[in-house]
Amino acid sequence: MNKLFRSTATTLISGMALLASSGAVFAADDEAAKLKELERALGGGASSSAPADSHTIGGASDGKKKVRTRAIVFDNAQETAPAPEAAPTPKQTAAMDCANLPADAKLNAVDFAIQFKVGSAEVSPSSEATLGSIAKILSLAPDRCVLVEGHTDASGSVDKNLSLSKDRAGSVVNYIAEKGGIDRKRLVPIGKGSSDPLKNLDPRDAKNRRVVFKVVSG
Repeated sequence: MNKLFRSTATTLISGMALLASSGAVFAADDEAAKLKELERALGGGASSSAPADSHTIGGASDGKKKVRTRAIVFDNAQETAPAPEAAPTPKQTAAMDCANLPADAKLNAVDFAIQFKVGSAEVSPSSEATLGSIAKILSLAPDRCVLVEGHTDASGSVDKNLSLSKDRAGSVVNYIAEKGGIDRKRLVPIGKGSSDPLKNLDPRDAKNRRVVFKVVSG
C-alpha cells in the first residue's frame, strides 16, 4: 500500500512539475510575442537606426561603403560658412509634447503582465528583464510618444485601485526612464484602476492586473 501511495504521489508531483514547466514556456513565448507586437507598433525602428554610411556610392551595387565627407565651397577664395542646422520638423516638435496629445490620436496598444510587490507600486524583480526589453524597443523610435496605463482587477476599493494603478504606471515610467535611458517626456503614466477589464473576463480576475503600452502612431 505504501509503495502504491509513493508511486502515485511521485507521478502526481512529476505531472505538476511538467505542467509548471509547460506554463513557464508558454508565458515566455507569449511575452516574446508581445515584445514583437510592441516593436511592430513602433514601426520596426530598424530603418531609423541603420548607419548612414551603409549605402553604396551612387546607388551602385559594388559593395563599397559610402565615405562621408564635408563639402567645402569657395567663393572668391573665401570659404563659405556652413549652412545652419535645419529647424526641427513639426513632427519632431509635436512628438516631444506627449502630455498634450490630440483626442483623435491613433494608438496601438500592447499589454504586459508586469508584476509588482503585493499591495505595492514597486516593480517586482521578476519583471525587470521585461521592462529592460521594452526600453530597448522604445529606444528604436525616439520620436514616438507612449501612454503607459496601469490596470487593476475589481477586487477591493475602487478608489484604492485607481490610486494604485496610477502609482504602478508611474513606477514603470520611472524604471524605463531611469534604468532604460528613455526620455521621460515620451512616457505618459495613466491610472485606469478597474475601469477597463479584459473582454470576456470576470472583472475580479487577476489577469486584469496589467500594464498597457499605447504607442502613438507616427
